[in-house]
Amino acid sequence: MKILAYLGLILLCGTHSAGAMTITDLFAALKKQPITELDTLQIKSAELGVQSVYDRFYPELTGILGYERYSSPTNWRPVVPTETVKILANHGTLPFSDALARFGGQLSLPLFVKELFSLGNQAESLADSSRIKQQLNLFEHQAVLVTADAHLVHMSSLKKALDSRKISLEKTRDDVANQVRSGRLPESELVRMDEAINLIDLTFNQTMQQESGLRRSIESLTGIFLREPVALTKVNSLSTEVLLALKPLEKNIEASEFGVQAAKDKLYPKVVGTARWFQNYGEGYNTGEDVDGNYGSYGISLQMPIFSKPAYTAIEKAKIDLRREKNRFAKARIELQAKAGDLSRTLGLLDHSKELAQKSVDHERELLKVAKVAYGSGRLVQEEYLRNEEKVLSAEASYYLTEARWWETFATLAVLYGNNLEELVK
Repeated sequence: MKILAYLGLILLCGTHSAGAMTITDLFAALKKQPITELDTLQIKSAELGVQSVYDRFYPELTGILGYERYSSPTNWRPVVPTETVKILANHGTLPFSDALARFGGQLSLPLFVKELFSLGNQAESLADSSRIKQQLNLFEHQAVLVTADAHLVHMSSLKKALDSRKISLEKTRDDVANQVRSGRLPESELVRMDEAINLIDLTFNQTMQQESGLRRSIESLTGIFLREPVALTKVNSLSTEVLLALKPLEKNIEASEFGVQAAKDKLYPKVVGTARWFQNYGEGYNTGEDVDGNYGSYGISLQMPIFSKPAYTAIEKAKIDLRREKNRFAKARIELQAKAGDLSRTLGLLDHSKELAQKSVDHERELLKVAKVAYGSGRLVQEEYLRNEEKVLSAEASYYLTEARWWETFATLAVLYGNNLEELVK
């Protein structure tokens, strides 16, 4: 029967669900679920990636405790010839030993490392991309909730239509049963009526099974088991100025450009400041006495790469990564613009389809009234009457499906253009 085809379309389209007291409650519950928290953690990780780059601008202080043994006496600090003469003249101990214990510290401070600036900008671009992705993911989950609830709302309406058709068929069946008992109609007329009612019950049961799956989908996103669907009302219009879905790709291109610059920056000279201080202990080789003393230094060094083949290879690799990101962006822009255009046109067509579908429902209901009277008076065969019952249900199913598709298209388009459905749907 045609009704099963219409209902099959609804069941296939209704792959998500939503529900709570209001759609706002569902949106609020979504934000508290692990699926949203995972996106939040991803942003925090990206922000720490930025911090880890800028942390390299800070001085690095290292404490050192060590013991060293040498094959021959070694000085633990330089001694100029004049100092050596004085020490020996006074029978002192020279700062030489074949075993040295020491403790102290070393400070390193990057005064200028050009690569770090580019790496910092790259990390910030990637963090921006993560923030936009989190926003998009939230909007996509909102769209799933809206789409699912729309299918639940209209499947609920379909069940009411099925109930209405069953009541209508049962009333007619009672009349047919009376006529069969009186011998005015053959037994087959009653069997066909029973089968028509049985098909209604079967479709009703299939609809309830699908609703169970929809509720499971809603619960997985919100933690709420929805017993009844919630009403959906559009309160604001879509903003279609910017395709937000392209923004993360733009940020990836920006990050890749900084990646190329960072690879080039490795060829720039670095200026690094260092400072060291140690307290040394040992046994003087010339007197056998224990000696100790401190020794330190500080300085600035310019480190200039003269030739580094890996650096040139890294530059070429970074350029390839940049070209790859640009191609991904170009491909996605074509696809998303085409999809957005198609959805916009579809939304307009669905608006008109809803009007036409409602007219069909009204017309078929009127025709059913006429058919019921004609069948009761014997001017219409049973097959024709049942066909009118079927047409009413098919028209109602078509209307509900069109309504659900409208919400699905609206929600999908909202995501593409970065609209927060909390501000559009109540």
